[in-house]
Amino acid sequence: MHMADLDLCKYHTRPHDASNWTCPLLAVGWLEYPHAFSCGAVPDAIVPKLKQIVEQVHSAYQHYCFRGVMTCSICRAAGLPSPGPVWSQENIFVPGDGVVYIAPGGIVHYIEVHSYLPPPGFNESVLRCPDLRSKEYRQALRVSNAGIDPPLEDG
Repeated sequence: MHMADLDLCKYHTRPHDASNWTCPLLAVGWLEYPHAFSCGAVPDAIVPKLKQIVEQVHSAYQHYCFRGVMTCSICRAAGLPSPGPVWSQENIFVPGDGVVYIAPGGIVHYIEVHSYLPPPGFNESVLRCPDLRSKEYRQALRVSNAGIDPPLEDG
């Protein structure tokens, strides 16, 4: 599924739909062939931090991990083997400054294999993101969402 970076997310219902948030819910990393995307080098700490966040989704918000198989259309178009379904079901919510970013777990693959460069505000927010299992994370989401509890249920 493709969404342009920083478009309002309307991926699914409840927390995956921008209309259920007080702040903008902005899509990042929803890449799909043949749509163009920004390329470049990310700060060294981004990939390890994103991997950590994706892993935390499994314990903190497993009910927001979708079932089904997703392959990388960019790999397929380039004749490369797709990494398979293990990275495709997670959806991560990253609190930002007056926004919340939503990205698929596959964003790690897009950065590592396809040199995808997420928007700077997203990268900065990823580096500041508290552990998803912590009270600090819930508080950061609340602050980003104009002081309103986010439409995201604990696991």
